[in-house]
Amino acid sequence: MSRQKPGRNDSCPCGSGKKYKACHAAEDRAKEAASSPPPAAAAAHPLAKDLQAALDMLGQSDMTRVSETLGRLGELLKGWGPAPGLRFDAEGFEKHVSRQLERLEEAIERDPAQAKHALRVGTVRELGTRAFLERLRTTLLARATTAGLSSEDRQALCLGALLASTPKSGQFQPEDRPVLDVVFDVQFQEWSAGQRQALASKLEALTSNAEDISDEARDALRKAGEGEMEPLVKYVESDPKLASRIAHEARERSARVEAAMREPGLPSVFNPEEQVWLTSVLWEPLRALKTPGPDAEARRAAVNTFLAAAKAALEDDRDFVDDMLERMRVKSKDPVLDEKVRAFYTDAAVAFEAEPVRMVLAAILTSRNEPVARSAEEEVVRADLEAKTSWTPEDLEPYRQLLTEMHQPVGAERIRRAQEWLRTHPVSL
Repeated sequence: MSRQKPGRNDSCPCGSGKKYKACHAAEDRAKEAASSPPPAAAAAHPLAKDLQAALDMLGQSDMTRVSETLGRLGELLKGWGPAPGLRFDAEGFEKHVSRQLERLEEAIERDPAQAKHALRVGTVRELGTRAFLERLRTTLLARATTAGLSSEDRQALCLGALLASTPKSGQFQPEDRPVLDVVFDVQFQEWSAGQRQALASKLEALTSNAEDISDEARDALRKAGEGEMEPLVKYVESDPKLASRIAHEARERSARVEAAMREPGLPSVFNPEEQVWLTSVLWEPLRALKTPGPDAEARRAAVNTFLAAAKAALEDDRDFVDDMLERMRVKSKDPVLDEKVRAFYTDAAVAFEAEPVRMVLAAILTSRNEPVARSAEEEVVRADLEAKTSWTPEDLEPYRQLLTEMHQPVGAERIRRAQEWLRTHPVSL
């Protein structure tokens, strides 16, 4: 029978007359430790080996492997696209780069490589804040735990995360963080491609009905359509008046589209579920815009809030504008539609691509036309929804289910996102 363990100040059971703590306590504790199984080892961090490999790279005198691994990181960032946390703020990047390119115009002609370096350093200093680096580090580590990545991919992400780490206090130099160079290079390539595509769209719209377009311009447009943008860029640069003509035509086109959206006979640019989603996420700032208060400061604040909300909505739903543009382009060539309607969609596609936030706002504020339902069932569900005095996630569920049954997964997902929004932002109509 095992004896009961004595207290520290009890007499030791051995009969020595000493207190237990001064006699056999230490010996008994040692025996207990020897007979007890060791505690379970803490689970190793899932990226422990990859982080160590990245640290080992940084400790080498030859930086070749670091350079190659950062190149792999750039490929991963390209493949994932402009996801949150993996790019500089898009608006800040565009404003800074556009401004700097104007200042570096002469330097670009003298030494393009040096000008590109100056642009990179300036952008990294401007946008590579401590807060951005922290978001980048957190995002890269989260991405590194994605299932299916190779060890090389995980190590590239871990290396980027280590290079994005900053001291909690004190100064640091963003240009000394090569991971920011990787982000800049990827984002600059994406931005440049977008600028060239926008230029091609504007020039094509400008010259589509012109009889006096030169053979050089036609050839440049043809090559741009095949993916070769350089001839088009050179053609535009060779004509100093062309940029102002494009800008003037863009302003006229936007005005035509806005005027057309006010006409009762032309269709809405939105699908029904797009209008539901926009109504959900913009209802409060829109209501504040319509009743901003008596003073100019309140009105200005209401306008700024509404603009910011619209921009955030389009950034949150990155497919929204793309879906609209694709639909407009298809309808602009639909022989079933009236010529006036086709011309409207042609203009609208160019205008919405050039200025998506402005044109979406114009459609919300000025359009007199309701979206056309794709079936009688959708018409009924939409009418039931519009008859309600408030919207809850449950109110939108029949519409989401109907879109799923209609094999409209994009629309159903957009309604689901509206439901998520309404859970924390109920709408009272």
